[in-house]
Amino acid sequence: MRSKISWGRVDHWRAGPKEHSFSYPIFTFELDLDELETLSISPRLFGYEKRALFSIRSADYLEGTGGLREKVERILKAHGQPIRPDRITLITMPRYFGYVFNPVSFFACFDQLGRVLGLITQVSNTFGESHIYPLVSELAREPTLMPVSWRFPKEFFVSPFFDRRGEYSVTLRREGEKLSVQVDLDREGTAVFSALLEGDAQPLSARTVLTTIRKYPITSFMTMPRIHGEALKLYFKVGATPYPKPNPANRYTIRSRQNIIHRVRLQVLAFMRACQGPGRGCRGGIKNSGAKK
Repeated sequence: MRSKISWGRVDHWRAGPKEHSFSYPIFTFELDLDELETLSISPRLFGYEKRALFSIRSADYLEGTGGLREKVERILKAHGQPIRPDRITLITMPRYFGYVFNPVSFFACFDQLGRVLGLITQVSNTFGESHIYPLVSELAREPTLMPVSWRFPKEFFVSPFFDRRGEYSVTLRREGEKLSVQVDLDREGTAVFSALLEGDAQPLSARTVLTTIRKYPITSFMTMPRIHGEALKLYFKVGATPYPKPNPANRYTIRSRQNIIHRVRLQVLAFMRACQGPGRGCRGGIKNSGAKK
C-alpha cells in the first residue's frame, strides 16, 4: 500500500505590511487515488464516497463530474500531457466528522519510473471559492525526477492583505518516502510570502488513524479559526489594509454555493476596509473632525 499519513507542521512567513510568521502542527493524508476504494482500514475510520470518521469525496476536489483520477487525467490532457499517470498522490486533509476546509491540496502525478508528470494545485479561500493551478505544461515533453519547481502568475484572491499581483514558485520534493511542498510568492523579484508543508510519513492503517486522532484531535476544525486569528493580528496589531475581494475572472476559479457564513465574511471584509478609510476610526468609533475639543 502506497497511501500514508504525514505528521508534521505548516510554516508561513510574509514580508509585509510588517514581517509576520507562524507555524502550526498539522497532519495530511497522502492518498494513492487507485487505492481509495480498496484501502484495508475500518470503514468507520476511513471512507471513500461514504460517511466515516475521515472521508474523501470526489465532489470536494477539482471541477466537473467523474472520479478523482478521471478529473486529474482530464486536466493533464487539456494542458498537453499525453502520458497517463501510473500513480497519482493526493496530498490533503480529508473530511473529519463530515467537515472539511483545505487551504490547499495537491495532486502529484508520476509515471512508471517515478518521474513527475505534473502537479495540480487546488487553493481555497474563506469566501467559498477555490482555484485550480494545473502545473503541467513544462513537463509535457520530458518528465523529471524530484525536486521539481514551477513558476506561474498568481490568479486567485486568498488573503485579504494580498491582491492578485505576483508570481508563485511551487517546489515538490521527496525525502525518502516523504513528500513536501513549498510555496513562495515573489513580486518584482522580491520574496513577499513563503509556506512550507512537510512531515514524517506513516503507513496508513487503523492504528495510525487512531494515533492521528489522539495527536491532532481538533486540528481539522482549527484551520479556519487560525486563518481568521492571523488576519486579525495583521489588522489590529500591524494596521494592515485589506484589499476588496474581486469577482472570479478565471475559468479555473470554482465558486461554491455562497452560504450565510461566506456572506458574513464579505461584510466583515467591507467593514474592515471602511474602518481604514479617510476620516474613519472604527477601532475607537467614527472620528468627527469637526467636533470641538
